[in-house]
Amino acid sequence: MKEIEKNTLPNCDFCGKEAEYDAPTKYGSWAYMCRDCYRKYADMSKVHMGTKLKKRVLKVVKKPKKIKIVFVPLTWDSVAYVKCPYCGTERCVEPDANYTVTCEGCGNEYKVVSMI
Repeated sequence: MKEIEKNTLPNCDFCGKEAEYDAPTKYGSWAYMCRDCYRKYADMSKVHMGTKLKKRVLKVVKKPKKIKIVFVPLTWDSVAYVKCPYCGTERCVEPDANYTVTCEGCGNEYKVVSMI
């Protein structure tokens, strides 16, 4: 079973609590399930195909007074990757990017500037 992190977890499709799994059920369909409902309703012969959900821990970083600039590396690909200057969270951008983005990791803004 693979594990993924999400900013917010969905509710269990059976009882409404916070879900910890996205897996196939005994009824044939997939569902978000809390731990108790997973034990009751998951198809144990297929749970290896499911996903364990984990809440992402957001990094707390002090809000800056000035917006930092991150230069997009030169690339021949259709996308480039830049890291947040505050927390290091990586983000995919277009190589000719020239805009301000909000980091998904820490919530701070920084300007992405293309070198093209």
